[in-house]
Amino acid sequence: MRNQKYSTEALKCAIGVVLIIAAILLAILYTLPYGAMQALPFVLGGMGIVAFIGGIAGALSVRLMKKDPNFAKEVTDFFDERAIAIENKAKAKAGDFTAFLLWALIIFLAVMQVELLIIIVFVGVMLVRMFVLHYFIRRYTKQM
Repeated sequence: MRNQKYSTEALKCAIGVVLIIAAILLAILYTLPYGAMQALPFVLGGMGIVAFIGGIAGALSVRLMKKDPNFAKEVTDFFDERAIAIENKAKAKAGDFTAFLLWALIIFLAVMQVELLIIIVFVGVMLVRMFVLHYFIRRYTKQM
């Protein structure tokens, strides 16, 4: 188990390094980028940095859990039923608030007379959110 966890974190670090190298190569080789190619090296570099740092942080936490049993107990207690219920409730509240903000953004964009296609995309995202919400409401109602 211990070696498998370390290997997972090492894989994250390796993927991060590969993405960073790819970003540097893209920035050097494509001197006249246009469109999406202009932002691609920055996106790849950002993803690489996040993966690399996440792998290092994961390896350090595995090492710390191995050395300190109290820390390992805290981590396992963090994932108990009460903590998961609290996190789910917080996510639900954040989702409701985000929906409110997106509707406000749609109204703001309409008042600012932004292109209709942009407004339609935002409304489509909100409709997908509503369908997913109602799907899960029906699914969980049947399960519980």
